[in-house]
Amino acid sequence: MSLAPCVVGFPRMAYLTLAAEIDHGRITVAEPDKLPATGKALLTVLDSTERKPDWDKVMSLLGTMQAKADGLTVEREARAEWDERERRERGDH
Repeated sequence: MSLAPCVVGFPRMAYLTLAAEIDHGRITVAEPDKLPATGKALLTVLDSTERKPDWDKVMSLLGTMQAKADGLTVEREARAEWDERERRERGDH
């Protein structure tokens, strides 16, 4: 029995992202000429720009991230100091 190589072909999938506005359930695409005559689409609805971020929460999260980064720096410095002390005790310079 011969085992010939099998080649499987798939149709090329193309994705297109277009800006659109939604007004009372109706979708208006900014560049309708780029749409195919027929087809299917998936719609991703982005957060409204009217909603503002909670800056207190954002700054709190940034502060937490900074504290963690500072903690890592302290840990690295302590480790480097420990390693240096061990090298001196062994006589490695």
